[in-house]
Amino acid sequence: MRGAAAGGRAVFHLRPRPPWRAPPPRPPATTATALLSHSASASRAHHRRLPEGFLPTLELGVSAVYLCRRVHSPTCSVLVEDRLQGELDGAKGEVRKHETVGAFQKIPMVMPATDILMSAQRKSRNVPPTKGIANIAKRERNKGAKQLDALMKELSVPLRTYTENFPKRRDLHPYERSLIELTFGEGYYEQVLGRVDALRKRITSVGKQHASVCAKSTTKREAEERLTEGRKRLEEAFQHGKHAIDDLVNIAKALRSMPVVDLHIPTLCLVGSPNVGKSSLVRILSSGKPEVCSYPFTTRGILMGHIVSNHERFQVTDTPGLLTRHDDDRNNIERLTLAVLSYLPIAVLYVHDMSEDCGTSVADQYITYKHIKERFGPEGALQVSVQSEIGVKELKERVHQLLTSQMARIKADKAEHETQEARISVP
Repeated sequence: MRGAAAGGRAVFHLRPRPPWRAPPPRPPATTATALLSHSASASRAHHRRLPEGFLPTLELGVSAVYLCRRVHSPTCSVLVEDRLQGELDGAKGEVRKHETVGAFQKIPMVMPATDILMSAQRKSRNVPPTKGIANIAKRERNKGAKQLDALMKELSVPLRTYTENFPKRRDLHPYERSLIELTFGEGYYEQVLGRVDALRKRITSVGKQHASVCAKSTTKREAEERLTEGRKRLEEAFQHGKHAIDDLVNIAKALRSMPVVDLHIPTLCLVGSPNVGKSSLVRILSSGKPEVCSYPFTTRGILMGHIVSNHERFQVTDTPGLLTRHDDDRNNIERLTLAVLSYLPIAVLYVHDMSEDCGTSVADQYITYKHIKERFGPEGALQVSVQSEIGVKELKERVHQLLTSQMARIKADKAEHETQEARISVP
């Protein structure tokens, strides 16, 4: 690790996030960044000057933690005591759905198109005619109509299950909505579900049509021919649209594999430029070995650990590094960090590498941090050196204090939300 863990100078600042807030129409123009301090190497490495008096007492191999109590966005200033998920819709006098994460782990298993077709063919062929029909022609047309109807249902019912049980994006937590967009692109998720539903409607239409035709057969041979023709048309229709099912299989795999952050447990989120030492700090702060989780669009795993203190359990995670550039130019990996900052109940520990071993100049790190500061306003500082363990104990204590207070706010906000819901539901 570089920066703090490798003995390089680093700066950390910590701030609490409200459990939830309504997402802005577009990603804000200012986002996560890093802090910097006076450093001779910084002046030599970059022509940009650092602000005077910035951490003037910071020593070599020492880091600093910054805390803040208020969250800023381009459109509003939000106190950390803001409500948890859900808010009153003043226009309609209704309470919006209480949005929680974890919907991706509840989506149904999607069978590959080939398996759906083979299963439907096998089950439909085993459907017998109605008992008691003595006339051969009537019995054959009855069997043909029933088998076509069964084939139609065996093909269409799974598709209906998928379209009804995959979550609507509008009902998802803002964090999960952003993950869908980051992973698949704007509109792709809805497009695939729409194609699956269109296939279901096509299968139903073709199946009903040919089952009706088969039921009107006058001879055994005619009924057999119409059954064969109906099977062929149903299978052709299914084959023509099966790529939508295969796309849905890939979507389900990607979504189900995403790590889940418990909104009821405060999360410490480490933010900073690439390679500044966030992962090593996760290991130091976590109890036990952190779990490596992967988002589909990232090139590396993300560490998810837990802090256990005074019998209380908290989450801790690192985030993809942020480069010094405008939000509109960020890739999906960087936008994941912004989604975490915007939509999850987190306390942020911002890591800054003062040695520049991370590959990003101190000045550039400061530019990124400045953008974050405009939104999250850090206050106070704590000196820390991971290598020499200077300030590590104090850092852990401050982290616990912040997460404990965050837990209290989450519980209070949840209780307030439940109370308001109860009041509205009273006739």
